[in-house]
Amino acid sequence: MSIKDLGKQSMIYGIGHVMARLITFLLLPLYTHTFTQDEYGALSLAYAFMGFALIIYRYGMDTALMKYSVQKSGQERNKYITIIIGSQLITGILFTSILYATREYTAEYVLGVDRPDWMVYLSVILFFDSMWNLPLLILRSEEKAGPYIGFSLLNVFLTMFLNIIFVVYWGQGIEGVFKANIIASSFVFFVSLPIILKRIELHFFEEEIFVKVFKFALPFLPAGIFTMIMELSDRYLLEFYLGAADVGLYSAGKKMGMLGLTVVMGFNMGWTPYFLKRGKEMGAKTEFSKITTLFLGIMGYVTLLVSIWISHIMRMSIGGKTLIGSEFWGCEPVVSTILVGYFFFGTYVIQLPGVYIKEITTWVPLFRISGALSLIVCSVILIPQVGFMGAAHAVVLAFIVMSLAIYFKTHRVYPISYNWRGVFYPIFFLLLIQFDIDGLTPKLFISILYPILWYGIAITKDEKDGLKRLIKW
Repeated sequence: MSIKDLGKQSMIYGIGHVMARLITFLLLPLYTHTFTQDEYGALSLAYAFMGFALIIYRYGMDTALMKYSVQKSGQERNKYITIIIGSQLITGILFTSILYATREYTAEYVLGVDRPDWMVYLSVILFFDSMWNLPLLILRSEEKAGPYIGFSLLNVFLTMFLNIIFVVYWGQGIEGVFKANIIASSFVFFVSLPIILKRIELHFFEEEIFVKVFKFALPFLPAGIFTMIMELSDRYLLEFYLGAADVGLYSAGKKMGMLGLTVVMGFNMGWTPYFLKRGKEMGAKTEFSKITTLFLGIMGYVTLLVSIWISHIMRMSIGGKTLIGSEFWGCEPVVSTILVGYFFFGTYVIQLPGVYIKEITTWVPLFRISGALSLIVCSVILIPQVGFMGAAHAVVLAFIVMSLAIYFKTHRVYPISYNWRGVFYPIFFLLLIQFDIDGLTPKLFISILYPILWYGIAITKDEKDGLKRLIKW
């Protein structure tokens, strides 16, 4: 598997991931024109809870499914898939039952409002969301790009269509959002169910395999929890210090800034199977170094472009309405800051080969907790001082801390000789655009200058050759 193959895989599965996440961006104009800041703040807390709860529902089994689906074959592979799917089904039903039974007591703490009926909706959504992702992971491990993207698109279009029906035409508000999600998630799950049924055999259960899978998956549970603390604590702290309206405004900016996360995760979908297969072969470290330079350069450019043009993007007129409701234009500075944060998340993801190849996954929770603690501490200090921008700056600092933590550990056990000029080039530009850049001419100049200088001075000859091979598909 070459860099060119990685580029193809990242592009194919990245498109699928982008399509799956696209619903976040497509629905944002609808929500910002329909809901008040307080209503959108409540909805954001509901989604924040679902993100956290999905980590509990999966408890690392999704990562285990990907690993063993790639590395095993034949009947042995089916054994692993059967055990993982069975475990997810049983625990999914259990967790959903617990949420339903405790809805009267947990609603106000989780959602900020006393709506037990919302907890019922969320418990059902969580079950189907945790399950329909599994057949897509199997397709990804088998490099079946067409069906993978097809199911992702199905989820996007169905969710979008149902939101328009329930929220816009039928005026059901936040409950309409939940109903749309339940129908979309359950439909995609049942349609994709044959993928699972063809690969499992119910008589397969070996305690030794279950213990092996569980030991591999378990460290990803606390890692996932700390990841979600990073994703969610900023909004809960904002709600505590400033109120739901500021949560809504901040969440709108963070949703747009999550374009950066979408790019990183799209890349990671090709990156993980690539380094799992390539990691122990000759020349792997050299390739990883080249990929680091190319990925960070491209990621930096995406971050730069969206950051400097976001004010124009938000005010684009579509059908007589701006893309983002004017009530939410105040979130503009959040977008560029969050994008920078996800750039540094990219510097973390690109260093994961050392963790997997040297089998030090028990360190993953420690990397994540360093980021989570940094975010909480910085948020507590900065939010009272500078408002919701304090939360955005805390996100950036947290990802920097996490990236440094993984670097100092993996550099000792799996050192890679990076092209540091290529690494720091995008960081320099991201620092540059933190100063206000007004006017079309300066923005166009920077947009054109970045790729020219990057190709001319930041990357090496070997990296240029790799880029050319990547382009010549």
